[in-house]
Amino acid sequence: MSGPFVILDSDFLSSFLKIDRLDLVRTFYQVTHLQIPPAVFREVSQTPLLERLAETPWLEVAAPGSQILTRMSPQIGGHELGAGELEAITLALEHPNSLLLMSDNRARREANRSGVQVVNIPAFLLACKISGFLDREKIAATVRDLEEKDRYGFRQEVLARLLAEP
Repeated sequence: MSGPFVILDSDFLSSFLKIDRLDLVRTFYQVTHLQIPPAVFREVSQTPLLERLAETPWLEVAAPGSQILTRMSPQIGGHELGAGELEAITLALEHPNSLLLMSDNRARREANRSGVQVVNIPAFLLACKISGFLDREKIAATVRDLEEKDRYGFRQEVLARLLAEP
């Protein structure tokens, strides 16, 4: 399998680790490995997800170069970017045509402003639906797991679109 250079931020990674469906991301994008920056690894390894993280051999820790990292601003509209968000955006900037999976709205806007292609959880699930990779039943099960196990909140209009008949 050879697809895009796929990078995960802490929020997206932890959501799919909690529902034990990170393989879905790897399979959908047809990649052999998913990339996470060191700060994301540190953040997630300090949670009860450490064991699942350690049991996933196709997750690779990829460190961004310091040159771009030092030029990135840790501030967005007066709000601090987390270390994982900053490193994930930086890593994506270093790899043209990469894809960053991230849920935090402010961090996604900053990544987009920097020219990074970013996908959040609803957009990922919608892509899975539109492509036929997941049927309506599997989308519904994934949504239910995210809501129950991760307390992920979907807006009603997003849920309606995800769960609508094709």
